[in-house]
Amino acid sequence: MQPFRLSSLGGEFTCPATEKAFQEERFPETLRHARLLFLASAVLNTLFFLSDWRFYGDPHFWIAGPARSAVVAISLLCLALVARTASFRQAQRVMVLWQVISGASVGLLVSSHSEIALFVVVVLPAIFYLAVPTSFRWTLISGIGCSLMMLAGFLLPEPDSPTAPGLILAMLMLNVALILVVSRSNRLRRMEWAATQAERRLKDELAESRAMFEKMFMAVPVPLLVTSRKDGKLLKFNDAAKTYFGKEGGDLTYVRDLYVEPDARTKFLNELAEQGRVSGFETAVRLADGSTRDVLLSAAPVNYAGHGAVIASAVDISSRKALERRLEQLATTDSLTGLSNRGHFTHVAEVEMERSRRYGRTVSLLMVDIDHFKKINDTYGHMTGDWVLSAFARLCRECLRQQDSVARFGAEEFAILLPETDELAAVAVAERLRSSVSALQIEGAGNMPLSVSIGISGIDVSEDTLSDALARADTALYAAKRQGRNCVVFYTDNLREIGAA
Repeated sequence: MQPFRLSSLGGEFTCPATEKAFQEERFPETLRHARLLFLASAVLNTLFFLSDWRFYGDPHFWIAGPARSAVVAISLLCLALVARTASFRQAQRVMVLWQVISGASVGLLVSSHSEIALFVVVVLPAIFYLAVPTSFRWTLISGIGCSLMMLAGFLLPEPDSPTAPGLILAMLMLNVALILVVSRSNRLRRMEWAATQAERRLKDELAESRAMFEKMFMAVPVPLLVTSRKDGKLLKFNDAAKTYFGKEGGDLTYVRDLYVEPDARTKFLNELAEQGRVSGFETAVRLADGSTRDVLLSAAPVNYAGHGAVIASAVDISSRKALERRLEQLATTDSLTGLSNRGHFTHVAEVEMERSRRYGRTVSLLMVDIDHFKKINDTYGHMTGDWVLSAFARLCRECLRQQDSVARFGAEEFAILLPETDELAAVAVAERLRSSVSALQIEGAGNMPLSVSIGISGIDVSEDTLSDALARADTALYAAKRQGRNCVVFYTDNLREIGAA
């Protein structure tokens, strides 16, 4: 027999031993519930008894008075008896006694046929089903028995009442619904209890496997560290950790001494607190020889020697991180000049435009084209052309601010974003760049002059998109070329027709 199998009808454990263990574990809560039930019954029925004195002299008063007194008396008696019980079965006998006497007494009370009597006919069975913590069998017996006593008390004086069939059907529906509710409640409580028992068993098994874990801990070829969660003090480490970090136990007291970034351990502990474990936490550590390495940390909270601790493994990912940085560089930069490529520039520009829009800052955009670049390539070769492109990139780094962004857009075409720069400042930057290019001497090209044409567009961050600004700067660039090259042109509305053409 499966110990945690549940009855399909009552929702109780089919194994008697398991059901007994469940009831005994919940026995203190059952006692508390029963005492509250008996006390509430005594108090409420005493109040009803005092209220019934309004009907003194009425024939029904001589029925209601003794019935109320019986309910109060049995409630007080059961309140005293249940305190002496030592098991669930004993407490259940007391609760069943209270149900029998109370049900019979209230059955007499509802013979008054008043509106409150009809209300009690429905409510008392519900109380027996839902509020009295007995086994499903006794819940079923007491609930159905109470319903029959209520119907008998309400209908027997007038068995031919036209409401009798409807009331009987209503009580039948009520009992079916309450049985389903009790069954579901029983099932949910026992499922929760079974889960708790399973957790306890797992903890016991974990304690039994501690010796095996100790051997495995030392034998694992991956660096493992056990540290105090409170202050990061090193509590234990395996042989692989000693070899990797190059430190003996006396050389390393606190794990924070390993982190390159001062706040790395704080971030690590925050993730551990939020998720209950850490998986794939990337950080840099410092080894005994002073070198730094990238590692991937995985960790979980444990108890070690009675203290809250963290066990963590470290996997070296320095080679992978170097490859990632290289791939990221290839994905975002132009391999020849080292400048941003078009995709990365677009992303940076859109972020900057959003920031400028938020703070009301001005932004300018430059489009730069190296004049006669094809002629340089055809005459002096591609190596000379590559030198020109690299030299221009170097000039951009020298002439521009750190917050400015420059990218290679095409063979000899470049885009420059100037945050917090108005028209006059943008023109000044462009002229300075143009003059610097004109001063360059092309290696291996004799006295051949070098120049650039530059188109400038202001950006209205409240309305413009990056595409709009690029189109205007491109129009200004072509206007500069039409004017003989080696000049700077700022976009105005007069150039719109040229751009359209």
